[in-house]
Amino acid sequence: MGNAYIVVVLGIVLAKGIGFFREIAFSGVFGTTGYADIYFQVFNIVNLIFAGIGVALSTLVIKNMNKPENTGNEKAYVASFIRKSFIAFSAVAALFAIFAKPIIKYILLPGISPENINLAVKQMHIMAPSIVFVVIAYIISGVLQNEKAFFITAIMSFPFNAVIIASLFIPNVSLTTVSIVTTIGWFLHIIILLPSFIKKGYSFFTKAGKQNSSKSKNPEILWIFISNMMFQLCFYTDRAFVSDTEGMAATLSYASNLFVIVASIFVVAMSTVFFPSISKNYEEGNIDYINDLLRYIITVMVAIFVPFLLVVALFGTDIIRLVYERGDFTAESTKAVSSMLFIYSLGVLGYITQELFNKILYTAGKYKYCVFGTLGVIITNLISNLLIKNFVPQTPFFNTGVTADTFFIALSSSFFLFCYAVIISFAIKTVVGRYWKADLLKDLLKIAFCACLAFAAYFIMNLFMPAFTHGYISFIIPLIICGIVYIVSLHITGVLMRLIKKKGS
Repeated sequence: MGNAYIVVVLGIVLAKGIGFFREIAFSGVFGTTGYADIYFQVFNIVNLIFAGIGVALSTLVIKNMNKPENTGNEKAYVASFIRKSFIAFSAVAALFAIFAKPIIKYILLPGISPENINLAVKQMHIMAPSIVFVVIAYIISGVLQNEKAFFITAIMSFPFNAVIIASLFIPNVSLTTVSIVTTIGWFLHIIILLPSFIKKGYSFFTKAGKQNSSKSKNPEILWIFISNMMFQLCFYTDRAFVSDTEGMAATLSYASNLFVIVASIFVVAMSTVFFPSISKNYEEGNIDYINDLLRYIITVMVAIFVPFLLVVALFGTDIIRLVYERGDFTAESTKAVSSMLFIYSLGVLGYITQELFNKILYTAGKYKYCVFGTLGVIITNLISNLLIKNFVPQTPFFNTGVTADTFFIALSSSFFLFCYAVIISFAIKTVVGRYWKADLLKDLLKIAFCACLAFAAYFIMNLFMPAFTHGYISFIIPLIICGIVYIVSLHITGVLMRLIKKKGS
């Protein structure tokens, strides 16, 4: 299973790599202008909110396909689920199109200038079909993951990113053209998955039996939907609250998108490979296996994201400058985005919890922890943003490149996400029992030690040759050296081999 995780990571790296290049191409064309604010806020309805709903529905499909009552009826259940989802989200898309103007003016971009409102509404109309495409694509993805077709689901965003990048190379391309291509790109998610879906024997038209139809009334769809919205809605409300300062919404979008691109490579891969196994073993009563698997997952996530935080903190500005700073993306944009990238990265535990650890509670039907925790974070974050906007000035905040209100709005979101992760860490014990055991704590201490050695290598290089350590391109060498120190340290302490050799069932 550890090897399967590596394969999926490589697939996602391929797809997300081109996604990262998409962000670079977009930044060169639209920078942190008002047009960028419009595009990110409108299309992030799909990228963040409805993609989140899609992931939730994907989770539910996997969970229910592994239930005893659906054994032998999986194909009928899937077909019924997809048909009902198509009808429901077509209605949702129609509502977004009908109420585009008030949604833009009062929710997404309350600070938008009058001359840009009609343009934003036009983008909303173009975006609406994507709501249906993304939901169906993620449901199909969940079905294929349950069938252990991991690689195709890992690269499903490849054509999406490719067509958008191609459009950005059109001379003087308009925002409307890029928006149309983006909607087409979401449809291509379905197209790339369909051959594998059909090959596994599934279709959209298999008739569901009575037992399958009754499942549609189960409220767990709503609970998973709510629980999967925390991270997305925190980001969304943050951007809405800073939209009255041109470029701030785009700045937060670049930072949050970059964070999600990198973090999702590892978190989504982990969920893709391990959640079907967790669901199957829970239904079979193998709780000890899930306990052991959870400790392994925690170790892997810590081993990945501790150095990630170090890279963002120490080399974030250098990386943003190298890959983004061109065209309308200025040095000031680099400073602002790198600052916000670090702030949002502090909420990584919340992201991991929502996308991965919540699913252990879903499997056991213990939704109340996730639902109430999510609602608490969303409401508290909204109140916090209101207070910050009223009492914190919109003046430059030290050397961050953003206004003070923007800085503290982003920081408060990361804080609340961290608090959520702590709450869920206790809730999981009700499913798997005590999992903070000596072997886990020992591995985490070893990882912390390895990270300290990597930081020491950086400190020495930065002390004696700071110009080289943070040169326009030369910073890559110190970054690689720090990475080598960390990986070699993991190998010496024995942590690396345990992570690679994990077996599954």
